[in-house]
Amino acid sequence: MADSFENQLRSELSGIQSEIERLERKRQLIQELLSNESGSAAPAAEAKPTRRRAARRGGASVKRTRRPRGLITGKVREFLGQQREPVHATEILAFLERNDAAPQSAKPMPTLQSTLQRMKEMGEIQNTGRNRWTLSAASGSGGPSEAAPAVRSDGPPVVTSTTTFGSRPLGSQ
Repeated sequence: MADSFENQLRSELSGIQSEIERLERKRQLIQELLSNESGSAAPAAEAKPTRRRAARRGGASVKRTRRPRGLITGKVREFLGQQREPVHATEILAFLERNDAAPQSAKPMPTLQSTLQRMKEMGEIQNTGRNRWTLSAASGSGGPSEAAPAVRSDGPPVVTSTTTFGSRPLGSQ
């Protein structure tokens, strides 16, 4: 009985040892791939610490600074106020980039589209079709001096979304 238990432990130990060797080969391969990709042969243990680890240690980390609230919408209003014709969203994004006000995301165009849609729902701008935007008549297109949104005095803003939080249309479940 003791022999069979010993044999079982030895076979389990052998299996663990082979798994350790397999993982070591995998680690070496990954390290080699990383060093080929980055051009350096820095060991994985000496890799650059993440932002979270650097913050815990009190070290300096590279952190993007947030744009001031309302900067993008203000610049969009300013740009559209200068235009006589509707402007495509790519032109708006180019203007924002030139003025250091573009969304700081991996994909700035979808972020801008979201901002434009929100401004449309607030009645500040309108989509004239084919992703072309202009200031709405209600907010006035009197030029760049009018950078503030139109304030409604008839009550609180109206939510125009048809989706209720936590619910979905029956077809998409």
